[in-house]
Amino acid sequence: MCTVTFVPSAEGFYLTSNRDERAGRGIAQPPKVYSDGPEGLIYPKDPDAGGSWIVMKESGSAAVLLNGAFLRHQRRSRYRISRGLVLLEIIRETDPLAHFRDMDLEDVEPFTLILLSDGTLRDCRWDGIRKYVLTPDPERPHIWSSVTLYDEAAAKERMQWFEEWCRGRKSPASADVIQFHRSAGKGDIRNDLVMNRDDRLFTVSVTSIVRANGDSRMVYNDLKSGIDAAVSFDNRSRGTNKESAWDRFCWFSKRFLTRLTHWEYWPAHVVYGPLYLYWLWLSIRARSLFFFSAANPGIEYAGFTHERKSSIYRQMPPDLFPRTWLCPLGTDWEALTKELDQRQLYFPLIAKPDIGERGRQVRLVRSASELRAYWLGSQVDFLVQEFVDLKMEAGIFYARIPGQDRGQITGIVGKQLLTVTGDGRSSIRILLRQNPRYHLHLRSLSARFGSYLDTVLPEGVRETLVPYGNHSRGAKFVDWSDKITEDLTRAIDTVCRQIPDFYFGRLDIKFSSWDDLLQGKNFSIIELNGAGSEPTHIYDPDHSLLFAWKEIIRHWRLLRRISLANSKNRNIPLMQLAEGLKMLRLHARHLQLIREL
Repeated sequence: MCTVTFVPSAEGFYLTSNRDERAGRGIAQPPKVYSDGPEGLIYPKDPDAGGSWIVMKESGSAAVLLNGAFLRHQRRSRYRISRGLVLLEIIRETDPLAHFRDMDLEDVEPFTLILLSDGTLRDCRWDGIRKYVLTPDPERPHIWSSVTLYDEAAAKERMQWFEEWCRGRKSPASADVIQFHRSAGKGDIRNDLVMNRDDRLFTVSVTSIVRANGDSRMVYNDLKSGIDAAVSFDNRSRGTNKESAWDRFCWFSKRFLTRLTHWEYWPAHVVYGPLYLYWLWLSIRARSLFFFSAANPGIEYAGFTHERKSSIYRQMPPDLFPRTWLCPLGTDWEALTKELDQRQLYFPLIAKPDIGERGRQVRLVRSASELRAYWLGSQVDFLVQEFVDLKMEAGIFYARIPGQDRGQITGIVGKQLLTVTGDGRSSIRILLRQNPRYHLHLRSLSARFGSYLDTVLPEGVRETLVPYGNHSRGAKFVDWSDKITEDLTRAIDTVCRQIPDFYFGRLDIKFSSWDDLLQGKNFSIIELNGAGSEPTHIYDPDHSLLFAWKEIIRHWRLLRRISLANSKNRNIPLMQLAEGLKMLRLHARHLQLIREL
């Protein structure tokens, strides 16, 4: 009830509210259909006073409440009736505007009521003395900020954010509007749309009334409790927490069959299990179970596991990778934001653990509030990295035998991000379920996006839900090894030669085009992985498990050859059993601290 936007569409509108409340206030009840008047109403209910701040009516009317009228007022300790109950009384009437004009508001706290009724948009205000009715243009978008929380300068700045967002969006979808309400701002946690003022006053929910393109519902996300719902008058509640036992069984069965019939989704120990004897054979010949340890002398543990990304970045020329800052565990929020300002790291950003594995705890953060939530939840050192918005992403596997003039590219994997395309009818959730690859990740996506997945995308509109190419997070891997040429090998070898003591591993690269990559421009190494790198082109769905085993063995042979050559030529002892087991124990304990945020 503190930030409201009205966005018209070709066949309706989106009316969306961010509710800011003080700590200690009860958790609101999610919206549902109420039939306690001549028409049905949908609204969330305030547990303290029983009223609401946003409501939609079966006939098409809608209303939302903001605190205050024109100026910040001096609040009294008690009022005759809650403004939330006043809202419900007004909207229940056949003519809500007439009832607002006629009702007695004596001893009611000042408020602003945005009312849509009979196709007309009205801005109704009570300042504690008299009533006002303004008529904004319903063909244009509008934003309101509560005067009790945001001064004139803050309100103008929010207006600028909104106007910038509106430009270039001729036909915004519900997803666009909700995303604006969840991410708009400039990194000021006290005044962004999702705000937090010293944990005493903060945004507790985002609620959107959707009446567009035949869609009529209320989408609700309680940021405090995690309760999500999407409710319409045909009583189809699409809350993410409300699947029946039968539904859960059906989707579990479908996920199980998909995993069973596609080896790329099998657990790593199942895929690699038959190859462990070959690893043991290589170890016996090298006289070390950890024969890889000298492969990349410049990387901790040769980059097999438990290596720090920050240490690897420090060895790379700064122009090869995105601007990155290490946030040690225990860093306070003020120091974090100061570092971001000094390093000119602006949203959106990527946050990820300094020591990680398989994309765990990697997040795209679009605002200061999202970064703060990540910072509060992280139990490990993490990196804050510039988001590289280049259209192509690939993993290029590189190997160079010590003493040879040039290295080689042993495989390339292309990464197709988890993206759905709207058909104008189906929600994002339904689109995900239609794709066997994507429905495997529906549970984690529901936890991440909540009711946002119930958004219906217009036909042809693409939505990327996971903007980084990780197989365990839903990206499809495609074998691009046919792209390997002499020119590309020369270009990648030139890059890798700039990284001291790097001989074996995979470069995860984003780039604008193959031509630019060949010329060494418009690309960025997102991550460099060492001896523990997989030849991830094996996960192309067209490849068999036998092909994967052959490629893994080929790369293990290269790894052993490189490591033993470095060990002999540079007198580097191979890792002993006790040291190797200690490394594995440290990494296992560390992984227990990493969780999805």
